[in-house]
Amino acid sequence: MNMRVPYDRNIKNKKCTYEKEKSIINDMIMKQIKGVELRLKKITCITALFWLTIHCTCSQELITTATLLREMVDLERLTYISPLNYKSVQFSSYDRRSVQPDKPFWFANADGFGREPVPGFVKVLKEPGQDGIGEYLMCDLNSPGAIVRLWTAGISGKVKLIIDGKEVFQGDADKFFWDFPNQFSADDVHTTGTYRQFDALYFPIAFAKSCRIEWIGNLREIHFYHIGVRIYDKGVKIKSFVPEDVKLYRADMERVSEVMRNPDNLIKAKGAKNERVITVQKGLKAELMKIEGSKAIRELRVKVHTDNPDVILRQIVLRIYFDGSSIPQVESPIGDFFGAAPGVNPFVSLPFSVQDDSTMVCRFLMPFKENAIIQVENQAKTPVSLTAVAISDDYTWKDDASLHFRARWRITHGITTTYQVSDVPYIMAMGSGRVVGAVCYLMNPSNVPTAGGNWWGEGDEKIFTDNQKFPVFFGTGSEDYYNYSWSSDDIFSYPYCGQPRNDGAATRGFVTNFRWHVFDDIPFKNSLAFYMELLTHGKVDGFVYGRMAYLYARPGLIDDHFTVTNDDTREIIVPQWNPVAAGGALGYAFVGAENALRDWKDVEFQYNHLWAEGKLIVWTPSKQGEKINFVIRRSAAVRENMQISFGLMPSGGSIKVYVNDKPIKLRIGNQWKEQIDLNESGRFLNRAYSTEDIDFKQGENSISIENVSPDGNKVNIGIDMFWLKY
Repeated sequence: MNMRVPYDRNIKNKKCTYEKEKSIINDMIMKQIKGVELRLKKITCITALFWLTIHCTCSQELITTATLLREMVDLERLTYISPLNYKSVQFSSYDRRSVQPDKPFWFANADGFGREPVPGFVKVLKEPGQDGIGEYLMCDLNSPGAIVRLWTAGISGKVKLIIDGKEVFQGDADKFFWDFPNQFSADDVHTTGTYRQFDALYFPIAFAKSCRIEWIGNLREIHFYHIGVRIYDKGVKIKSFVPEDVKLYRADMERVSEVMRNPDNLIKAKGAKNERVITVQKGLKAELMKIEGSKAIRELRVKVHTDNPDVILRQIVLRIYFDGSSIPQVESPIGDFFGAAPGVNPFVSLPFSVQDDSTMVCRFLMPFKENAIIQVENQAKTPVSLTAVAISDDYTWKDDASLHFRARWRITHGITTTYQVSDVPYIMAMGSGRVVGAVCYLMNPSNVPTAGGNWWGEGDEKIFTDNQKFPVFFGTGSEDYYNYSWSSDDIFSYPYCGQPRNDGAATRGFVTNFRWHVFDDIPFKNSLAFYMELLTHGKVDGFVYGRMAYLYARPGLIDDHFTVTNDDTREIIVPQWNPVAAGGALGYAFVGAENALRDWKDVEFQYNHLWAEGKLIVWTPSKQGEKINFVIRRSAAVRENMQISFGLMPSGGSIKVYVNDKPIKLRIGNQWKEQIDLNESGRFLNRAYSTEDIDFKQGENSISIENVSPDGNKVNIGIDMFWLKY
């Protein structure tokens, strides 16, 4: 029997008497059991259970650690205005000299490195003593709420967390920001890759009345931080976090982790399958499908059949219209829409995935009241074939609460970046809704081969909502917004963030970052303005900045979107580059591998913008233990390190490096290794590895690279250039 009482959101404000509840319950029982005789004791138990169910619908559900955990993988909740009103804010170590755009220091960048002119805190609680240690207020809230995101690039000192006037945590600041749940568990809580996402931690810390966070540390030391918080209206019922929650809700934590680790298999869309295989002629538009009724697209899969994905996936424009709209709520190049452009760059996240076979998947729900039309336009120079599958199912559209999904893309070509900062607009809108994601798609043609010199992301996010004069989110760097730090060139993806493309060298070439605001969505009631500062390490001509904003919004929202044109989607040509000794490369001279090579057996050139001077030596050894040999000259004997730039690629091999017949170690992250793996599935990357100090001789020095890949594996080993100090 299905005896569950339907949930009526309007009932919560009505007074439900016991007699009325009892009558409803008894009527339902009598109708459903239809004469089946039950013992009185059983009837009493069922009646009690239903009374509790009715009671829950007559009042607000209590927010707990468990309910918030479940929201972390609940994509459908994003499609409705929350019945419990909240706003999202971010406390951070942003430069406190930034006050407003028409005042000095709006683009000031002293935001956590230490020794800032103004401490990056809400308040100084205790001035530093002779030891330099002071006490500082990070946030202080006197309303119900929940911490939903923590981030730091590194922070010294201690943190004190006080909830509802009671101290919940006091300990190392980095453990608070990166590993909070494990401070309360004897058994290791496996947070890496789910709750811990690169340098961010997503874990709910609820508070019923107040939340106060203090930092005890030395201002001269590093102290970057973000604290993302939901602030609920007064009267919202919340059960505050207590340390015992980590044990009490361990099963919930594990279930959420499972879904976050494997959304491709554990978030299974159910419903009608709408499939279309189509070839679209150049310059033409085509309707992929039209879906009628009050439904939601629960999964959209697209595969574009092309040998040139970097160009074609940018030049097929996706448009989705809901409920007869004249303007598409979704308009974007099709590859960019799925978060990994340009080209096919496999990754897995909660709402989007790009699979190894180039199938692109969207799991953000797209609800509509009457119909949805999915259209594509071919702005390429040739016909293009694609396969699209949309899985749709019934959806209860609520006129006072349901939201349309929206995705807005724009691009700016031909930027000359300088130390003169600018606020780059992602989206500006009037209406109500919530932000659920953002992506940037960059082409950075800098000739400096190190992040210290070619880094693009010193600029901060600035997000305004509801006519606020100061941002509710004011960040500390573009990569900090995207959950990583220190200009990392790592390829990574997590449930809520990723960097599926970063060509190199360092942060040169095509770079793509995404962040999904699933758990830390940003509601707005009447207005939204989302900016990201563009601040690079130096002048770069021809920089390209594409970006995307994802929203759910009430019908009637207007924004600053402009239709995607052929000029927008034109092919981006990455110029050939010649490395420049600047920034982190200052003091190095560069020797192309082809200029030092002494043995040309099994060697070919690969020509591509990724490689210095446009070419890469690709060696294909026939067996394990074979070596390829180079010679470099030094004018004097010296002990110092060098760097070697390799090409990482599919079927890349494992290698060892020898200098003057002695094995040397190379640095990978914070480790030194004699053997490194140059295999990179689905991508070509330019990466430099620093060696340990080497005793170079005056005159000729031999460099040998040995193939240590298992026999039977055909591998390719790409060598770009050697960096020598002078």
